[in-house]
Amino acid sequence: MDGIYEEKPSIANIGIRFFYDALVTQDCECTQIEWMPPIVTSTEIEELLDDLL
Repeated sequence: MDGIYEEKPSIANIGIRFFYDALVTQDCECTQIEWMPPIVTSTEIEELLDDLL
């Protein structure tokens, strides 16, 4: 492998699938992790959403 690395980098991608696809296209060892931050709501936010929807 040419370049600055002696071995292929191993990458764990948390987030945008497009970035993962670009890494795979470049023959990187990559794992896509499907993660979303937990949803934290308050009574005030729930009431505002109820009014909006």
